[in-house]
Amino acid sequence: MPASLRILVHAERPEGVAAMIAERHPDAGIVTCDSFDALPDAAGIDPHVAYTERFERKPYPREALLAQPSLRFVHVSGAGVNHLAPWDPLKVRVCNAGGVQDEGMAQFAIGRLIAINCNFFRYHDQQKRHVWRVHDVAHSPGGVLTVVGLGRIGRACARVGKALGMTVYGVRARPEPREGVEEVVAPGRLHEVLGMSDYVIVVTPLTEETRGMIDAAAIAAMKAGAIVHNMSRGGVVDEEALVAALRSGHVRAASLDVFSEEPLPPDSPLWDMDNAHVTPHIGGMITWDDYDRLSARVFLDNLDRFVRGEPLANATDPVRGY
Repeated sequence: MPASLRILVHAERPEGVAAMIAERHPDAGIVTCDSFDALPDAAGIDPHVAYTERFERKPYPREALLAQPSLRFVHVSGAGVNHLAPWDPLKVRVCNAGGVQDEGMAQFAIGRLIAINCNFFRYHDQQKRHVWRVHDVAHSPGGVLTVVGLGRIGRACARVGKALGMTVYGVRARPEPREGVEEVVAPGRLHEVLGMSDYVIVVTPLTEETRGMIDAAAIAAMKAGAIVHNMSRGGVVDEEALVAALRSGHVRAASLDVFSEEPLPPDSPLWDMDNAHVTPHIGGMITWDDYDRLSARVFLDNLDRFVRGEPLANATDPVRGY
């Protein structure tokens, strides 16, 4: 443990996090930074610890951070760490805020599926146009849900789906039984479970193994009329193939919170498709103040462990990507 702890807080609104750190560790040297462009200069303090947030829609300046020779512990304010990979785990430990987003993202995902089934989006559009027209309403209980990526968020989605009466399957790199999940299968059986699923929630981390996982073949293997919700990363789902399946009706509808390019380009056909529902990567967001506070608490608990020389919680693997 260094005699004088130096901490870099790199976030859109770093002052609140910095104040929480100072309250618990008043002797630490804290530097704040609120932009990607300013990170190289701010990292010049050669920090031992960094609290980081991916808050701009451009490549994260990972090299400016990871090149600092004294850096030993990086906390990522969200769940995904692919923007920092690769790193040397013998030199620096990268931990995430796993647990902060789980229930909120599960409610968001299942809520979107229910909204599509109940035609809420169509009725909202009719209301704005003063149109009174009745449409069929489908009910979710009894359907089959496959959750692609059965980490913490995926397991929360499975719990909520099961509570609604869905039969839940999970896809995971290392399959093992999970309470409330009918069966957990390896990626090699992805097409099999997609073929019997009414609903598909994609929440796997983006890694070299999962990039393009939901490709044209996987989409073709889906049960006709399935609804897809993607809140992983844009690179996991082949958007061109998904657009084609939405146009043909093979995929009944898609709820998309992440995209291969963000913000979603104005000329993307997804904007104008009645059966595509676009949100701007906000599936894990509670209020900003609450999220910052909860993520900072996860970080502070780990910072205490770091100071005491204890193993860190939520440590991620640069090879697995989570």
